[in-house]
Amino acid sequence: MAKVVTVFGATGHQGGAVARALALDPSFKVRAVTRGDSQSEKAQNLLSCGAEVMTCNFNDVTSIKQTLAGADACFVVTYSDFSNADCIEEELKIGRNFAKACAASGVKHILYGTQLNTLNIIGIAARHLVAKAQIQEYFMEENLPMTYILVPCYYENLLDYLKPEKIDNKNFRLAIPMGTTPLDMVCVEDIGEIAKLVFKNKEKFLNKTLSVAGDKITVKEMAATLSRHLAPMNFKDRQITLTEYRSLPYPWAKDFANMFDFFLRVDQRYNVQYTKQNYNPKMKTFSDWVQANIEKLRQEFNK
Repeated sequence: MAKVVTVFGATGHQGGAVARALALDPSFKVRAVTRGDSQSEKAQNLLSCGAEVMTCNFNDVTSIKQTLAGADACFVVTYSDFSNADCIEEELKIGRNFAKACAASGVKHILYGTQLNTLNIIGIAARHLVAKAQIQEYFMEENLPMTYILVPCYYENLLDYLKPEKIDNKNFRLAIPMGTTPLDMVCVEDIGEIAKLVFKNKEKFLNKTLSVAGDKITVKEMAATLSRHLAPMNFKDRQITLTEYRSLPYPWAKDFANMFDFFLRVDQRYNVQYTKQNYNPKMKTFSDWVQANIEKLRQEFNK
C-alpha cells in the first residue's frame, strides 16, 4: 500500500523537488500543498506527475491539519519573504503552526528543511537561516518523530538570487562574496531523491540530521565552468566584497551577505563524498547541472 506523504511548499524549490521525486515513485501517494494558486504552471506540473494538489492557509493550524489527515509522513520547509520587513516573525509563526498541526495530527514521520542559526553562532542574522533553525526548536519541543535535512545554496539560485550580472550579450559577472573560499552547493532535484530514501527508511533516519552537498566549488571555478559550457558567453568572478554585497539593491542583500560571512567564518558540515556514499550516488556536480541546463541558462542569463 502506498505511503501517503504531505509535501508543504510544493511549488517552491525544495518542496517541488521532493513532491516530484515521491510522486514518480509508486511507493508513495503525494499531497502537494501550496499556499498559492493551485492552477499555476508549477502546480499543474505536479498534477501531471501524479500528485494531488491542495491549497492551504499556512496561518491557520486547522487548515494545515486538514492536509495532514490520514498522512503517514510529511515534508516541511518554510519560505522567507525578504521583501517583508517582518519576514522572520511571519516565518516563525508559520513554522510554529506546522509544528502544532503535526503534533495534533499524529503524523508518524516528518522531514524538515532546517538551517544553522547564524545569530547564535557568530552573532549576525541571516534571517532565512535563523528562522529555519528556530523552527527546528519548535518541532523538538513537540517531541515529534523527526528527520532534519540541512542543504547549502542551490545551483538553481543562479537563476534568481545569485543570477550573474549581465555586462553585455557575451560578458557576465558572478557577484558572490566568497573570495577564494569554496562554496558548498547542491542541485535541488537531488534533494528529492534523498527525501525519498528518508521516507522509505524511517527507522534508519529518525532523529538524524542529514547535511548534504553535490559540489564544493569556488566562484572562479563556477565562472570557468559556465564559460566552458555556455561559450561564447563569458563569465568572471566580480570579486565583490561582503560590504559591497550588503549594499546591493536587493531585499535579500543583507541576509545573503551575512550568510556568506557565516560560510567564510565557520567550517560547514557538508561533505560531498559522504552524501554520495550514504544518500544519493547520483548527486550532480555543478558542471553536471550546467550541462543539463545549457539552453535554459542561456535564455535566463540573457534576459
